[in-house]
Amino acid sequence: MISVPQWRQEQKPVWIACQDIIEAPGTDELIVQFEANGESFVSFVPERFVDRESNRLWGVIIADCPGAVLVEIPAETLTSGARILVQESEMQSVFV
Repeated sequence: MISVPQWRQEQKPVWIACQDIIEAPGTDELIVQFEANGESFVSFVPERFVDRESNRLWGVIIADCPGAVLVEIPAETLTSGARILVQESEMQSVFV
């Protein structure tokens, strides 16, 4: 059976823990690396969405799924677009 996300009326802002943040040469973007669902993601993100002091990336929970939430980040990742599924069991380590 396919589970359908329950889209939220009110989106919830979250901060996502980053393993690495570096400046992208020649742009106002930063390259961020973070993990969720046992996968590593990389994205080029406008600097205003990154807290470099706390090593975290801004995102928004946009939907609830069985045992997980769907988070939208400000830019697409290199492998899976701008929406990341975060399992409930990982929320403590992914969200800061």
